Amino acid sequence: MKKIRVTGPKTQLENVIDSIYDLGLMDLEEYQGDLEKGGPMDESEELSELLVDIRSLISKLEPEGEEEASIHEIRNVASEISGEVKELENERDSIKNDIQGLEEKKKFYKKLKGVDVNLDDISSTDSLNFKVLDFDPSEFEEETETDQYEIFAGRNLSVLVYRDTVEVEIENSLRNVNAEEYEYSNSVTGRPLEAISNIEQKIKEKNKELEEVNQKYDEISSEWGPKLNYVEDYMTERVEKAEAPLNFAMTEKSFIAEGWIPSKEENTLRNRLISATENKIHIEIEDVEEEDNPPVKYKNNKAVGPFESLTELMARPKYDEIDPSFLILLTFPLFFGMMIGDAGYGITSGLVFLAGIKFFPQASKLFKALLWTSAATIVFGIIYGEFFGFHVLHTPFYRGDLFTEIFYLSILIGVAHVNLGLLIGAYNEYMHHGIVEALFAKGSWILLQIAALAAYLTASSYGTTPGLAVGLGIGIPTLLMLYKGEGIEGIVEIPSLISNILSYLRLFGVCIAAYTLAGTVNQMANPMLASGSLMGIAGGVLIMIVGHTLLTFIKIMEGFLQGIRLHYVEQFGWFYEGGGRKYSPFGGD
Repeated sequence: MKKIRVTGPKTQLENVIDSIYDLGLMDLEEYQGDLEKGGPMDESEELSELLVDIRSLISKLEPEGEEEASIHEIRNVASEISGEVKELENERDSIKNDIQGLEEKKKFYKKLKGVDVNLDDISSTDSLNFKVLDFDPSEFEEETETDQYEIFAGRNLSVLVYRDTVEVEIENSLRNVNAEEYEYSNSVTGRPLEAISNIEQKIKEKNKELEEVNQKYDEISSEWGPKLNYVEDYMTERVEKAEAPLNFAMTEKSFIAEGWIPSKEENTLRNRLISATENKIHIEIEDVEEEDNPPVKYKNNKAVGPFESLTELMARPKYDEIDPSFLILLTFPLFFGMMIGDAGYGITSGLVFLAGIKFFPQASKLFKALLWTSAATIVFGIIYGEFFGFHVLHTPFYRGDLFTEIFYLSILIGVAHVNLGLLIGAYNEYMHHGIVEALFAKGSWILLQIAALAAYLTASSYGTTPGLAVGLGIGIPTLLMLYKGEGIEGIVEIPSLISNILSYLRLFGVCIAAYTLAGTVNQMANPMLASGSLMGIAGGVLIMIVGHTLLTFIKIMEGFLQGIRLHYVEQFGWFYEGGGRKYSPFGGD
């Protein structure tokens, strides 16, 4: 990146803004100097208000395509279209509420299906009353002493018809049998079957009204939607240009615009600005200085690119930091594959990730990165000889026979992965502070491990005292180096080195758990499959489908969380800070 500063007269302000926007190369930086900052151009407020209205309409109409139109044309009709759309929205909401209410009534009357009595006729009498109940009629009959009632049983509810003179006794009896009463609405008349038929007819009428409203919606969307899309793109550009001076320094007659540009593009921008302003501006381009915080633009190939999304989940690297996306590509799929290690789950997880790419396009980079984990899972599945928990290939690396070896391998992987982070950290220190700081701040951690290993090997061969002497002989100078490089914090953090390395035993833990869970599902299904009966086989197959489907998602979650954690926490902590800001060029995508 290069720092660029453009100074010129206000008469060239629009030319400069247009040129910078059209190129889409310069990341504008808010001015932080002693001069006053500029304000938006005169048309900014009016354009912003119109843009908000247009975007609101687009979000409601959801139009497709574009059709050329002028701002003047849209400005004249925007208010009218908004009024029509709002009126249609209110009408549509009202109809939907009516339909919902009718559906609830329909459910109520379906529960009364089988009751052959017109409740409205009973309501109109002076001597009879009724209740719609969910209760046990036999319990009620035993509880009550009056016979001035009749029960009409329906599918789920019953209607209790009784004389007004025995209402108190009826209510007391209902309380004693814990009857649940339902409120009856007489907005629909007739017997339950007739009421259901009437409700269905009303629902059809309401749905027809809804179709007419939706058709009007579609007509507005078809007529004005493409034009709104076209003007929205143009208006966005106009508003961004009108508000650009908010980042500039301004005097009465001149302006200063500052920002960042990729080094290889500096001549492109310089030539464009000189041409657009007829060389009436002054351009300064400087290298990045230590106190600067330039934006960060990733420079990765297609293979590493998807793993930028995993780096972003933690933090974008600073401008002067190593981008860890390549490291995640190297080891994250291997960790995932080692833990899950089953070709069957590699296939099903791959299908899940492909579905994610299709249905969640905004997260497509993440799912493309995860496809590498599926490939690694298939490879390790072949190495282990496993397919959905079945040992289908006889290889010397079947993990069911290698629990101890996998345990120690996990620790060795931890040592290698953590020390790789330390080496990268040493390189960062070397680039910023020199070889001595790199050796003291990061190299001392590696020497500390060498001291512990040397002490162990010496003690194993020659006894405890020589081992202790060797360990202290290397360890004490190393501790002094560590104190010099990182201060007392480095000494206090020594246990964290051990805990970081031991944390890689989660590779062993998840690996064994994945193996055991798949086998458990198969053991549950095997007796039914072996029964020979059609029902038994069907039940066994169902258990395997449900079980392995559920395990697919569990293993994706565990493999992802545990694998990425070993990068973010155990490795990145030794060299990575993050906190960079995204390269967002003015006028760029």
